[in-house]
Amino acid sequence: MISVLYTIISFIVAISILIAFHEFGHYWVAKRLGVKVLRFSIGFGKPIWRKVAGADKTEYVIAALPLGGYVKMLDEREGDVPEDERHRAFNRQPIWKRFSIVFAGPAFNILLAILAYLSVALVGTSGLKPVIGLVMPGSPAAVAGLESGMQIVSVDGWSTPTWDTVFQEALPNLVEKSELRVKAKFENGIEHDYELNLSGLNLDKDIQQPFKAMGIRLFNLPPVIGKVADGTPAEKAGLKPGDRIIQIDNQPILDWMDISDYVLSRPGQEMKVLVKRDNEEMSFNVRAASKKIRGREIGQLGIGGNAFKLDDKDRAEFKLGVFDGIAYSIHRTWDVAYVTLRVLGLIATTKMSLTNISGPINIAVTAGESASLGLDRYIIFLALVSISLGILNLLPIPILDGGHLMYYVYEFVRGKPVSEKVEIIGQRIGIALLMMLMALAFYNDIMRYFH
Repeated sequence: MISVLYTIISFIVAISILIAFHEFGHYWVAKRLGVKVLRFSIGFGKPIWRKVAGADKTEYVIAALPLGGYVKMLDEREGDVPEDERHRAFNRQPIWKRFSIVFAGPAFNILLAILAYLSVALVGTSGLKPVIGLVMPGSPAAVAGLESGMQIVSVDGWSTPTWDTVFQEALPNLVEKSELRVKAKFENGIEHDYELNLSGLNLDKDIQQPFKAMGIRLFNLPPVIGKVADGTPAEKAGLKPGDRIIQIDNQPILDWMDISDYVLSRPGQEMKVLVKRDNEEMSFNVRAASKKIRGREIGQLGIGGNAFKLDDKDRAEFKLGVFDGIAYSIHRTWDVAYVTLRVLGLIATTKMSLTNISGPINIAVTAGESASLGLDRYIIFLALVSISLGILNLLPIPILDGGHLMYYVYEFVRGKPVSEKVEIIGQRIGIALLMMLMALAFYNDIMRYFH
């Protein structure tokens, strides 16, 4: 119950910050360009807090439903406007002013992301050094020449002191399935350049486990049984602590993750386990137990590996100065925005599955998880969602900011605004599209949770 409440609070805080920043963009630019703002609202529905302030008597509102917001400006299309204030009405403004006011919302979301990444870079965040635990035979990493024990120094020219930064820099190449340029060093400090060919990736599958797709295991966990639980299939079959698993059903086992991957996907199935015990190979037939977690059946043998210990020497800090931090934050925001747009394009052209679209449930769960990992992770989460929100609002869908911008471009080219009839039809189409998108996102979230 506490974890659910924590998740809900983390989600509400995150979405409120993102919406407030987005709407403040509209508000701030409108005020600077001389347009009168009547109301600034965070949320919809019944107001839970309200204040009127300023020379324009602007109404500031926090409403009960924190899933959106709006800035209401003086507009002759929405009511009578006194003669002496018509010059401050939104509809009376030249195209460039209206365009700027509408564009400011998404732009401020992008600005928020830059500030978020900059704050993390300046304060610093720690993580595991990108020392390769194991390279899978025949994988892109193995073909490129990477070896176990190497430390990845940079990706595409950007320094990567932690595994997190390796993932961040590799993401655009993963989505594009392009060559990934990696600089890595041996324990003696000698550095070499390597190129990983990612053209064979399956985007729907591999984007979820990028290091596995590249053939890199972060840790080298020997497939040696550390403990056998009482009454489990492993104990009944005769497996013992100290046994080194060599094969399961004739599949070679290189490290502990191979065992997990194989067994988890085979609940209730019998498997032949080949182990080495005291330099002697022994074979056991074991039927995996079946356990249901979040609606998914998984296989279990009842064994555990030896504990993996990390010391301070295995950790590194990612921290930058002001100028390097600014360059990094802009670069990071650009990469995430590019990847977001690229994924949307791949989904639209059916090159990626619609299951990659997430909704409020998944965002809420991720908000709670990131908040539990620390403030730096939560800030990075805010940056990611802020970029997504900014890009989503720029899509040329009527009722979104991008739809209005599309109308202004049309007006600029044709010299006259779109007709009221076209706007009404566009609104209906936009609402229908958004409803379908939200329904799909909710469906994906629910299916993701249960499966």
